[in-house]
Amino acid sequence: MEEANEMSEEEKVQEEATQTSPRVTRKLGSEEKAAKPRARRAETKKLEPQAESSIAVVAPAPHLGLTRNETNWAALAHASILLTLLLGVTTGGIAAFLGPIVPALIWYAYRDKSEYVTEQARQATIFQVAGLLALLALALVGAILVVVGWTVSAVLVIVLIGLLLLVVMLIVTLLWGAALIALPVAQVVYGCYAALEAYNGRPFRYWWIADAIDRYQAQA
Repeated sequence: MEEANEMSEEEKVQEEATQTSPRVTRKLGSEEKAAKPRARRAETKKLEPQAESSIAVVAPAPHLGLTRNETNWAALAHASILLTLLLGVTTGGIAAFLGPIVPALIWYAYRDKSEYVTEQARQATIFQVAGLLALLALALVGAILVVVGWTVSAVLVIVLIGLLLLVVMLIVTLLWGAALIALPVAQVVYGCYAALEAYNGRPFRYWWIADAIDRYQAQA
């Protein structure tokens, strides 16, 4: 019995020593740690800043070798058609033929100074003169045809055929009046466009007129 009691006491002492003794924990080395998946670093690529395309209205450069003074005078020669229109409207067409004097003076003044201004002013002068002659021919021929047509229609009304001619002459008269208005307007628009082109230094060429000048110079 005594031995059994001693054994139980020894077991109790060992148990108490086990409970009171510090527990030794082993720190795992870096090799022994469980391999964790390494987070993949997102690769960021530095983009080079691209040059932003700026939307800007850039005026076209003058033609090579031209000065601003030359382009201004060339544009003025073409734009003088506005003066021709103003004179024609205010004087009933009587003073319209004074308008081409402006490009003619520029043509004469720059004949030995600038080939570009000379060519542009020469075209502008001929264009305005030709336009006035065409308008005058349209007015005279149209007026004669309209007067004769209305007279014949009035006479033929007696035999009833003139009734149909009255309708025809009404249409012809309206078309003639519209042409008298549209022709000078078209000439002014064309001349202003030529002035813009000349101001930007481009060698503008009037349709038919420029070719006629070239043929005349080739023959001369």
